[in-house]
Amino acid sequence: MLGILACAEVWIIANAAMGDVASHPMRVSDEVLFAAMDLDRPGLASVRSAVRKGNYPAATGAWAAYFRKRETPTPHYSRDTWGAFIRRAYPQLVEPILAAADRVVQGRIGHPPYVMPVKDGRIQWLHNPTKDTNYVSIVGSQWFLNPLGRAYLLTNDEKYACAFARVFGSWYDHQPEILEHQGGLGFDPIYRAYYPGIRSRVLAENYYCMARSPALTPELHVKVLKQLLGSASWLYARERRFRVGNQQVAAVVGLGIVGIVFPEFKEAERWVACAEARMAEHLKRDFFADGGHKELCTQYHKTCLRDMGYVSLTAERNGRASLFRSDAAPMLERAYEWLSRLVMPTGQTPPLHSAVFATDWAVHLTIAARWFNRPDFLWQARRFWRKGIAPNQKAPFGLGSYLVCEALDPDTMTDITPAPPSYRCTHLDASGFAVMRTGWAPDDDYLVFQYGWANTGHAYPGALSFLLAMNGEVVATHPGSPRSYRHPAYAYCHSTPSHNVVTIDLKSYKGERRIAPGGKLHTHADLPGAWYVRGEHAGYRPTFGAVHERSILVLKNGPVWIRDTVRGGAGHEAQWNLHTPLGLTVKPDRSAVLRGKVEFTVRPAFADQIASVKTEKRWAAVLPRDCQPADCGKVIPVLRYVQPIGRDAVRFGVAIGEGQTVVEPLSERVFRIHSGERAYVVLHRDQATGVEGGGVVSDAECACVRFKGDGPDRAWVISGKRLTIKGTKWFRTDAAKTIELNRPM
Repeated sequence: MLGILACAEVWIIANAAMGDVASHPMRVSDEVLFAAMDLDRPGLASVRSAVRKGNYPAATGAWAAYFRKRETPTPHYSRDTWGAFIRRAYPQLVEPILAAADRVVQGRIGHPPYVMPVKDGRIQWLHNPTKDTNYVSIVGSQWFLNPLGRAYLLTNDEKYACAFARVFGSWYDHQPEILEHQGGLGFDPIYRAYYPGIRSRVLAENYYCMARSPALTPELHVKVLKQLLGSASWLYARERRFRVGNQQVAAVVGLGIVGIVFPEFKEAERWVACAEARMAEHLKRDFFADGGHKELCTQYHKTCLRDMGYVSLTAERNGRASLFRSDAAPMLERAYEWLSRLVMPTGQTPPLHSAVFATDWAVHLTIAARWFNRPDFLWQARRFWRKGIAPNQKAPFGLGSYLVCEALDPDTMTDITPAPPSYRCTHLDASGFAVMRTGWAPDDDYLVFQYGWANTGHAYPGALSFLLAMNGEVVATHPGSPRSYRHPAYAYCHSTPSHNVVTIDLKSYKGERRIAPGGKLHTHADLPGAWYVRGEHAGYRPTFGAVHERSILVLKNGPVWIRDTVRGGAGHEAQWNLHTPLGLTVKPDRSAVLRGKVEFTVRPAFADQIASVKTEKRWAAVLPRDCQPADCGKVIPVLRYVQPIGRDAVRFGVAIGEGQTVVEPLSERVFRIHSGERAYVVLHRDQATGVEGGGVVSDAECACVRFKGDGPDRAWVISGKRLTIKGTKWFRTDAAKTIELNRPM
């Protein structure tokens, strides 16, 4: 009788202590762990009996035996079928997974450029002499463990389970020391921000994949459980309310995965409900109406989709409702579509703000094609995701690839007939990106123009910047971001001079409360043969009293004409900047030749007004097809045209075209551009009521006439009422229109 009372007392004490797990998640006792579990569930009789007797070693062994045999619930795949499925349907993923797992087996534990040393088999958990923030990716998020469980399923090789047991067991035992030392960072590297959320998903996956391995002793089983309980309790206490930014989504993914995969925890359903509620709230409040995440960064947009996808796929796998079938589904579909509208003809998403060129979007669109029945998503994903290409984003192996599961088997998606998108050019007006695309073939032209406003520090002060690809090559690139925010490249990447914009004194303009100011788009036009944008930004107004206005005219399959005006800033210096991954040579006439597979010409108008032409080598992010060098950045050429700012506005006009391209300024607002066999006369109205030159008269904001020989054969009018070419009235109307003309109307 006394024994029963004593055990009951232990049970009561343990239940009372459960409420404090969130405050001390690293110190979960056996009593608290098992009190947090619903031991009346089927299959747990042996565990329940041992706990009631206070025999926790026996309970530990009973749990291990139970979990090794337990079949459901599972993550979003089955450990019995996933390995064979990947080898058949997605063989390009096998080698990268095994290579990443083998590095861990060999003792290379890192999140480059940070690598944690292993000496005589002992992991140096406190080693971080340079105070690299990627240290927390090892001790906090534990990204590096991602491939071990999947490699185990692909090979059944016990070396992967042994590596997991050795590394996780060592980390678990060293938590107090890691917390005390903090890697020299000055903050908790284990329980902070989203770290426990990512860590919980990684641990839950590895534990599920390798649960049957003898390398996972009963004691290790329970260490994993304690870590999952501590993390989920801490996250649930912290994430009860909405917080702006991608970090909360990365945090609650742990709540969702632990809650779904481990219903043995009493609080499991609350954890799942919290995860799904926060994710739905983020889709409503932290994404623009056009589907873009408000950080305006392709990487963090995809991390949100990754985490939402993990929880949703896992729910679907286990017969539960998910975001795919909820009130949030239309918003989630738009978020996938935002990515699809940004994809370059070369097959990458552009490195918008703190991102890199990447192919992992194909995983996300395959998921979206499956759940939203989108033939265009499936067409895009299959067109660009070829065998031999492992989707990639800021890591040697793209984390989005771990979303691939049996539900994405091509053999089961035959009810969706892939079809190309109905558009080429697109305007993401809510998030602030205008995209020109001449087609979907690799050698088609592409330009993305950014002017949106972002809500966090992951966005850069680069409004009105553009990225340009022509003939299958990136001609002008965004800076993107190194993998580590303490990498030497980061300060330059996160600056205005690193963008293809006009700067003043090579200074960055500043935001407010870490919000990067964007611009305002005045005009956007997409015609069959031409594309045009015009916008302005006032980021330099507080410092220099200056406003920058830019217009870009793309003659599809022809040259690109960029015109910039800076009003204000007298006494300072303006620079027109172009960052290119191609070879750069400046000629005596101040034009530049860019050499890649073909040659491109960068030709300035008013070359005599340019005070100097400067070139230098500066950091840029990873370039297409280079994913992902160890330093996560390359030094590339920069071209800068420099003009002093006087009382009047400073103007730049630059044409970029394949082969020989020449610009002849006929006035401050009229230009003749020769490119190949064609000549173009471009007019800008500015503040005037009309403008004429080169035999062309128009009142349009911008008008362009293409000549073949001496005769005009095509014309474009942007917001105009009339156009006259060599005395012939081509166009006249009472209300301003944007129109393409092949002959006089």
